[in-house]
Amino acid sequence: MDDRITLTLRYSFRGETLQPRVTLDLDRAMRARGRLPDFVEALARANGIDVYSHDYEVLPYGEFIWSDARGLAAECLREGRFDTACYERRWRERERCTALRVIARTHLNISDPDRHPQLFKALEAAWLQGVRASWEAAPDGD
Repeated sequence: MDDRITLTLRYSFRGETLQPRVTLDLDRAMRARGRLPDFVEALARANGIDVYSHDYEVLPYGEFIWSDARGLAAECLREGRFDTACYERRWRERERCTALRVIARTHLNISDPDRHPQLFKALEAAWLQGVRASWEAAPDGD
């Protein structure tokens, strides 16, 4: 998928206004880590800002300017604010639906699962039951 967004961080340092920017491939980050990246760290890395520098320390206090959103990122950019919870929720939902479509095609020989909403609901219910069972089976750290 092409879920991208550009972050520009405007801040002042030593009397100068700086505006480093980075275009983030959100889908790639979610696939790699299961969560969105640390935006400040990604911006610093892309702009050669050392994480041990004073520049890096002031970055979080700058003005975050989000733009050029594509894919699901565009659905979660509202009034200049990027809603990360919205993006992660929608990304996981899209991944789940994609996986369920593959299951329907592969194991049930249904070429267009979207034409069978009741079946799709049953697959979703089975998926959610599996998720719940894995949570119950997970060690709680005691």
